[in-house]
Amino acid sequence: MQKHFLERFLYPSSVAVIGATPNKLAVNYHLVENLVNLGYKGKIHPVNPNQDEVFGIKTFKTINDIGEYVDLVVISVAARNVLEIIRNLPGDKIGGIVLVTGGFSEIGGEGKKIQDEIARVLKEKGIRAIGPNALSPINSSNNLAISFFSRSTLLRGNVSFIFQSGMYEPRFNWMMSDFHLGVAKLIDLGNKMDINEVDALEYMSQDPETRVICIHLESIKGSGRRFFELLRQTTPRKPVIVLKGGRTEAGARAAMSHTGSLVQGSDIVFESAMKQAGAIKADTLDDFLYLAKAFSYLPIPKSNRIAIATFPGGEAVLATDTVYQNGLVMAEPGKASYERLHKTFPAWEIALNPYDFGIIYTFSSFNNNHGAFIEAMADDDNVDCMAVQLPPPVFPIDPESFCSPFLAAPRKGKPLAIWPPHMLRFDTDLITWLEAHSIPVFPSAAISVRCLAALHRYGKWLASIK
Repeated sequence: MQKHFLERFLYPSSVAVIGATPNKLAVNYHLVENLVNLGYKGKIHPVNPNQDEVFGIKTFKTINDIGEYVDLVVISVAARNVLEIIRNLPGDKIGGIVLVTGGFSEIGGEGKKIQDEIARVLKEKGIRAIGPNALSPINSSNNLAISFFSRSTLLRGNVSFIFQSGMYEPRFNWMMSDFHLGVAKLIDLGNKMDINEVDALEYMSQDPETRVICIHLESIKGSGRRFFELLRQTTPRKPVIVLKGGRTEAGARAAMSHTGSLVQGSDIVFESAMKQAGAIKADTLDDFLYLAKAFSYLPIPKSNRIAIATFPGGEAVLATDTVYQNGLVMAEPGKASYERLHKTFPAWEIALNPYDFGIIYTFSSFNNNHGAFIEAMADDDNVDCMAVQLPPPVFPIDPESFCSPFLAAPRKGKPLAIWPPHMLRFDTDLITWLEAHSIPVFPSAAISVRCLAALHRYGKWLASIK
């Protein structure tokens, strides 16, 4: 397959940063800092007429002074200076541009006129561009990160993101550390003056390192027909999760004010087209990230039968409601599961689903009743997936000995979602161990069940198109 033109943006052999600075109080400081600290292997060319060096690297007065071909040029200077820089670019010596600077179409009026002129000049020179108003791209496979926040590591994974906004940026370190979500690639499109969501989806659909695609949109700037054609072609091979902003009149006005996006068309029509294409809808940013984790970590369940285990009985009732509200059903575990778990019962019979750990741990010693339940459900042909609550922190738990039996679920190809009995902290030893072994932890039973239901719906859609 012929290389996509976005390859030069994500795998540049050289990066020039116009606006590079050694001033630690300036956000531009991090544009070069990240390339150096992450160990980006390509050439780095800082451009600043007032500095001799940045991070010990020789600076150039202008981009023309570099005197050699540059794959990727990052421009982060005052908006009033951008057009002049663009006009002076050596078109035959530049692969692509990321225009980080904001203050163009999103402010309307003169800003929109200048952006249009920038687009005209770049087209005349034959240079493709991401932005303006974009922090991009990120590629964990070659330690490339165009970012305003310090990065010490990039956690590699199989999820790639397409954002229309830099809203990911304050969360990105958290996503890759405490949240344990490995990222393959990320493109922030900003105002979409040139490169748009169609280009980005086309690239991600071909990228062998991307297994899950997550798209945040406020508008479709490219061809809507081509966008949904790409969705239909991609979703049988890779799940695509979509978060749409600007779904209300007030939201559309807000989108216009920060990325200059005119949100058009019916949200009902958009959602209908997404459903037909097999895309997975996220309603909130939290859902967007939790669905990304679920599809990154978990297999698709064979059907919709779920086993639930909680500590408080009341939580089991709420979890059961969520099961049926989201298209799943409570599994009916078989006789073999009953015989395996009956020895831990109190003096009376209790249900296997939902399973009440509160009663079990009250009337039996703290053996690994969690592990026993998960192993039994993993072996049960009547169960397709599981959602299980962790014990309260009053119990002494060694993560490896306690959680090792949980691995029975992934070994049997059954998705297992976990949630804690308290406010979620992702940095505990227990949760770190689970997520290091591809068992995701979510904040609540409701989110756990909704993510498993989304996996089921995607699997059901895949079966319907065979």
